[in-house]
Amino acid sequence: MAAPESRGPGADARLDQETARWLRWDKNSLTLEAVKRLIAEGNKEELRKCFGARMEFGTAGLRAPMGPGISCMNDLTIIQTTQGFCRYLEKQFSDLKQKGIVISFDARAHPSSGGSSRRFARLAATTFISQGIPVYLFSDITPTPFVVRALKALEQRLRPSLYLKNFLAIPSRRWNEKAQRKLLTFLIRKCILEF
Repeated sequence: MAAPESRGPGADARLDQETARWLRWDKNSLTLEAVKRLIAEGNKEELRKCFGARMEFGTAGLRAPMGPGISCMNDLTIIQTTQGFCRYLEKQFSDLKQKGIVISFDARAHPSSGGSSRRFARLAATTFISQGIPVYLFSDITPTPFVVRALKALEQRLRPSLYLKNFLAIPSRRWNEKAQRKLLTFLIRKCILEF
């Protein structure tokens, strides 16, 4: 997460702009109410933590605590980031809309904000689908090595295969053909929902 912006001249005006924008765009009642509460209390310190700086996409993907504001992971920041990621992938892979993307999730959750890895995976999937990109969404918590193997098994159909877990894209590699068929059969029966 990026360092919060300083409290120099204009910082309060910028904070007011960010919170006003948030109130217009956020559709999650839990995070929306949390921001409204902070504004009503005049809690500028906490608002600066939530809106001081936008999360950054790093080598480990998108990482930040779950909660309200542009500094945290929540419904709105996931949708916005997915939209940007979608534009990037469309430029990198000309056949993205034919091949699709694979999305998985882990067990992390933050009940007070309504956020969870499962919810964020569904929001990301919905965002990709709204752009005409096919999505293969795992139906349950999935360990990373299994997802990588799944991509290898689906390589022929999904070339270029993409792995989206915490917004980390990894190109697929060749894999034993017999193992591919076996895993692909298992995935079709048990794990992947195709939208």
